Formats: sequence, structure tokens, C-alpha cells
Amino acid sequence: MVHAMRTGFYGWWIVAGSFLILFISVGIGLYAPPVFLVPLQEHFGWSRAAIASGSALAAVAVGLTSPLVGIWIDRYGSRTVMTGGALLMGGAFTLLSMISSLWQLYALNALAAVGITCVAWVPVQTLISNWFSRTRGRAMGITLTGIGFGGLVMAPLAGLLIAHLGWRLAFATLGGLILAVVVAVVLAIVRSRPADMGLLPDGDSASASTASSFHTVHGVRAAGVELGEAVRSRAFWSLSVAHFLWTFGSMSVVGHLVAFLRDTGFESGTAATALGLAVGASVGGRVLFGVLGDSASKRDIMTGAFVLLAVATLLLLRIDSLGALPAFVVIFGAGLGGAAVLTPLLVGEYFGLLAFGKILGLIMVASTLGAATGPVLTGRIYDVTGSYSLAFMLHTGAFLGAAIAIRFLPRPQR
Repeated sequence: MVHAMRTGFYGWWIVAGSFLILFISVGIGLYAPPVFLVPLQEHFGWSRAAIASGSALAAVAVGLTSPLVGIWIDRYGSRTVMTGGALLMGGAFTLLSMISSLWQLYALNALAAVGITCVAWVPVQTLISNWFSRTRGRAMGITLTGIGFGGLVMAPLAGLLIAHLGWRLAFATLGGLILAVVVAVVLAIVRSRPADMGLLPDGDSASASTASSFHTVHGVRAAGVELGEAVRSRAFWSLSVAHFLWTFGSMSVVGHLVAFLRDTGFESGTAATALGLAVGASVGGRVLFGVLGDSASKRDIMTGAFVLLAVATLLLLRIDSLGALPAFVVIFGAGLGGAAVLTPLLVGEYFGLLAFGKILGLIMVASTLGAATGPVLTGRIYDVTGSYSLAFMLHTGAFLGAAIAIRFLPRPQR
């Protein structure tokens, strides 16, 4: 690493570390819990809506925490905030192995959500935005593939752990993985800004003093609008509506996909693998859409990503057709990856980096409201109708609504 720091740009170490942080934390925090839905239902007899309510509370916790994370990063630094988040998340997952009632499930889900918010979403995207300018889309795309690879590995891993160890030891094992790996990576690699090391974004040459001056006066953080100005803009509210709708749909599909596939006759291992492959397919979407975001219209590209999600969800209504499941995996993964990587790129394009973390955190409030309501409503629809068909039609409409909201964004003035 020392040699790499001397001969190359340290920002790529930030990319590598952030990739691994997302691989473990989001792979476990977002894509492992759906695999536990049926085992928890079978063990405790709770309804799917009741279990999904734990994810809803987690989403609310993310929404409440996200606006604060940008403030905490400015005050305490990324490494401190991310270390605390990893410890909290890992501890919560470990304690999930001991639950005996719904309120314990809900409380620990909420604590894990606060932890993942502090270690993953806003901090990582802020790090990459600070360290890169000209190649921000490419760097962001590579970094966020950690989420896709995490889902590809962690969902099937959770299924294997449950099958061989039981759901309690599976929770404890995943919690230990977070504590052992994520904390170490944060402490070893994370540095908040290139100016902290006497560098400029993208590795441009400058002395430490020049870099520090550039960062605070003329640098990327000095370019952009304040939070208050952003909130008063039409672009902010269009982005917020779009992000509510697409997380409403995507988190519902992700949260209930394994249960849906098991209901339709697929084996539990196959269902968990399908979820992992869908998230794994998002790797290609993150890289492709990230690279395109450096040269093409981010607004138009994100519109396309939402349309892909709508098409993929419609395929679930014909899941018994030949080739429907593989097609869903590829199309949904591509759309999911594209939407995820373009979120911070659009925020940077429309509002700059002056208040990037705070603006992104506030937009994530809308996202987490969607993530909170969607899976619970989907579970309720299933409990009442005995089918996911109506829910999947609703989610298709949500994706198309998000596409319309983004398509008619005003062009950025900056």
C-alpha cells in the first residue's frame, strides 16, 4: 500500500476500501435479511407483513439518520463515523441471533440500519465525490459494484449458513464478519479528503499547502449550492419523488423475491441464488451506467434504468414462462445498478459538492420512506390476496412514475 501511495493516486485505494466496505456491509445488511424471512416465519409463526415491518423500521431509521451523517462527517471525520457505524451494525447482527420476540427483531433492525447508514450509504458516496472529479462516474461505478458483488455472495451465503447452522448461528456469523473485516478496512484505508494527504482530486499534482487551500477555498467542496438553496429548487423535489418511487418498488421486490419464488415452486437454495444473481447482475449496470454518466446525459440514462426495472418486474407476473427468471435477473440487475450509481452523480451535477453529504442525506429520507412502506404494503397485499401479482403491478407503476419524474427534471444550470 505504501508503494501504491508513492507511485499512484491514493484515491484508488479509497475506491478499493470502499468497495470492500460496501461488499460486506450492504451485502449483509440489505440482501441477507430477505433470506431469513421464511425461516423466521416458520420458527415463530409471525406473518410476512409483521416480519417485513422490521425492514420498514430499519428504513425509517436510515431516513432519520441520513441527514445527520453528512453533519457528523464534517464534524468528526469519515473514519470515526464509519468505524462507529461498523461496530453498531456488527453488534446488532450478532444480537439478532438471540431474539425471541418481534420487538427485539424491530429494535435490532433499527440499530443495524443506523450502523449501515454511518458506514455505507452517505459516507462512501461522499468519499468518492471528494476524491474524484473528472472520472467521478467511473470511480463511483467501480465502488458501487461492491454492493452488487455483496448481494451476489451474501444472499446465497446466508442461505447456506441457515441450511447448515440454523438461522441463529447464521446471524451471529454475519455479525462477526462485519466486526472483523469492515472495522479493519475503515481504520486502515479511509481518509476523508485528498487535502488530508496534500493531494487534489483525481491525483493532480500540488503541494500539501496548496491542496489544503484549494480544498477549502477553490476546491470541489467550495463548488455548489448550500442546503437551503437546494431544498428550494424544483430539481431537489423531483429527485426526491423519483427516489421515493424507485426504492418503494425495488426494496419491495428484493425483500419478497425469495419468498415469492418459493411460493411458485422454486427450491429455497435456488430462490436465494436468484436474488444473489440479480444483485450480482447489477455490477455490470453500475460500471456501465457509471462510465456513461461521465459523458452522456445522466438524466436520460437514469430514466432508462427505471424503465428496465419496470420491465423486469412485469416479468415476475410470467415467472413460470421459459426464460422469465434469467431475463428478470439480468434486466432487474442492470436497472438496479444503474439507478444506484446515478443517484450521487445527479446530486453532484445539480448541486455540486459544497453541501453534497447533507443534500444526499436529505434525498435519502425520501428513499427510505419508500423502502419503509413498500415491503410492508407488499406483505400486506400478499397476506390479504394470497398472491404477489397486485403488488408487482403496483411496483411497475412506481418505476414508471420515477422515470417520468427524472425525465422532466430541469437541465442543470451549473
